[in-house]
Amino acid sequence: MKNMIKYQTEDFSKNLSIDIGAKHSFKNYENIKTWCNDEINYLKEIGNVSNSVNTFISNVKNKINRSFTQNRNANFTINDLLAELKTLIEEAYKTHGLISSKSKEGIWLLAQHKANSSLTVGSFTYFKNKKKGGVNNNDSQRDGQFSAYLFDNNIEPNFNTEKEQYRLFYQDIIKQKDEILKELIDIREENKKLNKIIQEQTTKWQTTFETQKTEVQSRFDKEYDRHKSKMKESENFYEKKLAVKNAVTYWSTKAKSHKINSIIFGSVAGLLMIIAVVMVFEYGKYIIGLDLNDANGIGRKILTEKGALQLWVYGFFIISMTLVIWFIRLLVKIFLSNLHLLSDAKERETMIQTYLSFEREENTLKDTDRDLILPSIFRVSANGFIKDDATPNTPINIITKKFTG
Repeated sequence: MKNMIKYQTEDFSKNLSIDIGAKHSFKNYENIKTWCNDEINYLKEIGNVSNSVNTFISNVKNKINRSFTQNRNANFTINDLLAELKTLIEEAYKTHGLISSKSKEGIWLLAQHKANSSLTVGSFTYFKNKKKGGVNNNDSQRDGQFSAYLFDNNIEPNFNTEKEQYRLFYQDIIKQKDEILKELIDIREENKKLNKIIQEQTTKWQTTFETQKTEVQSRFDKEYDRHKSKMKESENFYEKKLAVKNAVTYWSTKAKSHKINSIIFGSVAGLLMIIAVVMVFEYGKYIIGLDLNDANGIGRKILTEKGALQLWVYGFFIISMTLVIWFIRLLVKIFLSNLHLLSDAKERETMIQTYLSFEREENTLKDTDRDLILPSIFRVSANGFIKDDATPNTPINIITKKFTG
């Protein structure tokens, strides 16, 4: 839908502003047409350099006209059109190196063309290449390019004087060219010599390095073999002479274990003895305090009419106390056994450490000494229990022994 064509006769909602080396603002399409015609006339006035008129018409004027008449999306607004025109014009001037008639370059270029039209092509080409980022070394345009260069750097002297100075400077450069070239050739030859020396030195260093590498490798192999032999001897010594070190750790651990067991069983045995004494005392107080007058009371059940304990009560009490005493006696025996084993483990640990300290000193122990020491260290370990341990005497055994004398 050609919804922008109406703006060829109507004013824009806001002005179209562009910056092409000179700032312009247009409020309608007629202003743009007038500006386009002015730019074309300017380009013609400076000689239509590089066919700039056709470049402007095809890349600026015609594209502006198409922007108003081509089909647009329904959501396309005048603001979108103005942004499109701004980009179109500014990019065309930059891309094609066009010169605005109102820019400082354009005004100066027109004045120069009127004064000396032979310089226009070179000056126009300089400004064009500056915008596009190109380079033009055409000798026929050198004077014009140089004049534009002076203007671009805010220099406005007598051009012929500057040109003569430039010519003399150029001649000096030409004279110095051969000298500089000779110096470069000398430097290149010197560089070749230095490269040759460096290559020879590098080869020498590489040969020296390989020789040293071989020597170091040989010394390393010899040292490695020597240390390997020493390690083998040390391993043999450990296996044959110092393997007993493991026994130190074993007996030290065993001593700690027996110490803990002795504390536990000793504490439990002591606690049971205290509980047994307290229970006997409390039981006696309880018996003394029983009431024999109550026919249905507990006193008449466990006591006789004279106040003595009945035989079944005696039997129960004796059996219970026998079991308790036997159990306490067993705990005490285990406690004493752990004390005995703790002492034995500490003794063995001390003997082994003493033996090892002697072994570290050369020529301290003889084979006859080892024959006496080692059997003591590696003697058979006792279990710590007392051999006469037995079950407690039963009441029947006690009565039998009493009557049979």
